[in-house]
Amino acid sequence: MTGGGYNLVAAWRSLALSWHEFFHRPRDTRVCALIRITYAALVLIHWAVLYPDLELWYGENGVLPGGVSREVAEAYQWSLLWHLPATPAALNACFWIAVSHTVMLGVGLLPRINAACLLVWLISFQNRNGFILDGEDTTMRLLALYLVLMPCGASWSANSLLWRWWNGIQTEKADRLGATAGLPSSAAGHLQPAWGLRLLQIQMAVIFLTAGLAKIGDADWLGGTAMYYVARLDDYFGRFPTPTWLFDQPWSVALATWSVILGELLVPVFIWFRQTRRWALVAAILFHLANEWTMHLFLFHWLMLAGWLSFLEPSEIGGRRSEVGGQQ
Repeated sequence: MTGGGYNLVAAWRSLALSWHEFFHRPRDTRVCALIRITYAALVLIHWAVLYPDLELWYGENGVLPGGVSREVAEAYQWSLLWHLPATPAALNACFWIAVSHTVMLGVGLLPRINAACLLVWLISFQNRNGFILDGEDTTMRLLALYLVLMPCGASWSANSLLWRWWNGIQTEKADRLGATAGLPSSAAGHLQPAWGLRLLQIQMAVIFLTAGLAKIGDADWLGGTAMYYVARLDDYFGRFPTPTWLFDQPWSVALATWSVILGELLVPVFIWFRQTRRWALVAAILFHLANEWTMHLFLFHWLMLAGWLSFLEPSEIGGRRSEVGGQQ
């Protein structure tokens, strides 16, 4: 077809090329390393807080014996703790093995393998007692999964140090890759395809977007009164002092309520464009820090911040614009 018609073959090839570029173009693996280290530190805090009540929550003499735990679990759920001896010694051994995997993930020693092992232990402990779970636990599992899929040990890790010591630094290859990407050789040495990082970016956008869409269907959120009720959840709200008038005046309550909806709907869209990514990322960070200030949600917002690190561009932060990994 001529005279202004469309070439389907060319359009398909262009789409396939764009898909490949989006997922497989080399990314700066220092972003993956930053996520890995931050995540491991947060999980260590999780284990430290959990340890004093370990037998209370997961022990056979605690609030939920193993047999009851299996009966109330969903059909598709599983836990290694159901198949191991139901003794305090075995429980503590599993706990410290999980901690050791977390530490090795943080230092970057076989990080993808340790991330996979950590994911298994997180699932095992969480399914052993599902009554104490919330969104934080789901986010913790998701981040572990995406660390398995990304080159999180290519930079700032024991793995990378051992690899350089054994094989030497491949400067010629790094310089050639950097010249192609328009980066200095110091940054090019950290470039690798990282489709797992892209998947994490998509996951973060989906979490925010679905939260905003869910609020649109709620009369209190859409009517601008939801934050009035949120501010009166004594178990969750009021961690640090906040201005009382902010949640007492109808106009301020409506402004706060609609700002939350607007942020959750717009951030997942504008964070994909280079011109607006930084502003969207700042908005997401301020949103989580505000929630951390006002609400008792333990590590949830810090885990979300670790996920939003996937949108950082080290070359841009350093003042040099880069096409590598940049959103179009």
